[in-house]
Amino acid sequence: MLGEWSSAAKLAVLPLGTAFEAVRLPERIVHRAVASVDPYTVSDRLARCLAGAPVIRDPGFRRYYALVPPGTSQTWCEPAAQCLGEGTYLGVPRGDHTEFDEWTKASYWAVPMVRPGRLCTAADVLALAMTGRCLESEGEA
Repeated sequence: MLGEWSSAAKLAVLPLGTAFEAVRLPERIVHRAVASVDPYTVSDRLARCLAGAPVIRDPGFRRYYALVPPGTSQTWCEPAAQCLGEGTYLGVPRGDHTEFDEWTKASYWAVPMVRPGRLCTAADVLALAMTGRCLESEGEA
């Protein structure tokens, strides 16, 4: 795995479903929910909304990934975000890759992992996704 983090992408591709799963949130939903597009403000507000639990940002594909406990995908029901579980893989940045790079647009930890096993609660991620979806709907009306 260390070799993967040393590659140009600086990502290790990890299987989901055993240690954690990931809720894939469209960037527009997250930005609506936290009322900002500034990477530093978004990171700060995500940390507050999700109690400091880990979130990866993929600026190239305009997505965020909130890491949640295994089994979350079995009951996930929010259409604005997809929960990825067993049988899928996620590109996880090196632990020290915690800042947005405008030039490379490489994935980074928007909210760094403090320790293994500390994950977002499904309820907190659901509230974030629902808030962003509702605000987006209001903006379209």
